[in-house]
Amino acid sequence: MYLLIILSKKIKCYFVHNFKLAANNKTMKSIWAKAKERKNGNIEGDKDIVVIGGGIAGFLTAFRLSQSGKQVTLIEANKVLGGVTSKTTAHIDCMESFIYGKMITKSFETTKDFYFFQQEAIQEYENLINEYKIECDFVKVDSYFYTQHKQQELIDEFNSLKDIGADVEFIENPNLPVGEATMAFKLKNQAIFDPIKFLNGLSVNFEIIEGVRVLDIDFKTKTLYTSKNEFRANKIIVATNFPFVNFPGWYFLRMYKSHSYAVAIDKAQDIKGSYLNADESGLTFRNHIDSVIVGGYDHRSGRPYKYQSFDRLYEKGKHLTDDGTLTHQWSANDCVTFDDLPYVGYYSKRSKDIYVITGFGKLGMAKAMASSILISDMINDIPNKYKKLCDPLRKGQCNWSFFKNLLCTLKNLVLMPLVPPFRCVKNIKAGQGKVVFYKGVKTAVYKDEDEKIHAISPYCAHLGCQLKFNPDARTWDCPCHGSRFDIHGNIITAPTTKKQERV
Repeated sequence: MYLLIILSKKIKCYFVHNFKLAANNKTMKSIWAKAKERKNGNIEGDKDIVVIGGGIAGFLTAFRLSQSGKQVTLIEANKVLGGVTSKTTAHIDCMESFIYGKMITKSFETTKDFYFFQQEAIQEYENLINEYKIECDFVKVDSYFYTQHKQQELIDEFNSLKDIGADVEFIENPNLPVGEATMAFKLKNQAIFDPIKFLNGLSVNFEIIEGVRVLDIDFKTKTLYTSKNEFRANKIIVATNFPFVNFPGWYFLRMYKSHSYAVAIDKAQDIKGSYLNADESGLTFRNHIDSVIVGGYDHRSGRPYKYQSFDRLYEKGKHLTDDGTLTHQWSANDCVTFDDLPYVGYYSKRSKDIYVITGFGKLGMAKAMASSILISDMINDIPNKYKKLCDPLRKGQCNWSFFKNLLCTLKNLVLMPLVPPFRCVKNIKAGQGKVVFYKGVKTAVYKDEDEKIHAISPYCAHLGCQLKFNPDARTWDCPCHGSRFDIHGNIITAPTTKKQERV
């Protein structure tokens, strides 16, 4: 009898939870505000300065350069602010796993500069919000970093931050609202906000062109080849999340993409801060108005190691709510470098008028602001003390992480395409995607809930790596360089500039 009662309760919880998910299915998207509708610019004619990529980094760079009197054009393949920026958890935070403890063993000055590179950016957000009187739910908070199992690593991280002058405080016997912790510290003067409301509130004195994808760049003539036409520019800034020009630069070998997930649950209590768990695949927590946002369960793009990420995030956050429901869910790609520092500066040794902004890691809001300042200073010939820190041409990047990434690329570029699929379409259940034999050839096939087949080429249009299906996001992801496609083969994120061929 007791077992029957327990079983009935579990069944009830299962159906109640899935009913809530189904009831909110129409709002399964990011919680952030929508970007403004803007007048489309003129794609014809040569330009002075072109920023490619309409996310927060590109938008802020265009804003800063135009404020300094430059003629700037911002080009976005889809909708401005509709990509990774709309999929963030929007922590404006200097923390991110155990970066500082690892970095300080190599260079004290680099560690210190990296922290203040971001901390000064947080202050700049506040300055702009006050100057333009922007209502964007900006709140200064303490950021809590906590663990159950990695006590020594957390102590090292705390000591490293304290040594470089960060405003940190160790917490004895932590009793945090978000989950159990044996050890924690807090980093003061961090922030949270709505990034789209913030960017909507800035003055736009630059040209915006949407719905035009830049396909290639001639570095000698500074010619941009787009889906509509071609034209020249005096200076070009590539801010497309992952750089889409392979040579020069070789960025496809110098970083990888990480996929992460987030949910928003309404009727939430005020947790009074932002939180990062060092144990649970980087789980993060923060409030947004009357909701709590829970993020994490990140993995290398194209390599999902667990499923039902959204459901598991809901389970982690529902105790912070008063019978709250899951109102939004979303996922995003982040570019990760092998030394944890972003690439901001000249695209390559032979491109003094072509720049790059990328490699923000898991929490990129502070880095985006700091990078926009750095690129604007470089173009305006203003000294910036962080130029060397973020130099894309810096040394010391061929570490173990680099070689692991190279092996992963070789596996999915060379080995996997040679392995024949051992399944056919009959083995695919509704709502699943797999690489199978279909119409006599190897094919990436998704079967929707009505059992309709959606078939595309299994090899990424970027460089030919074999795609893998992400069951949570329902996308085809490249495990080599992080290009993502929907079930029809349409591009979701770079570096690819080509859609997948349909079969």
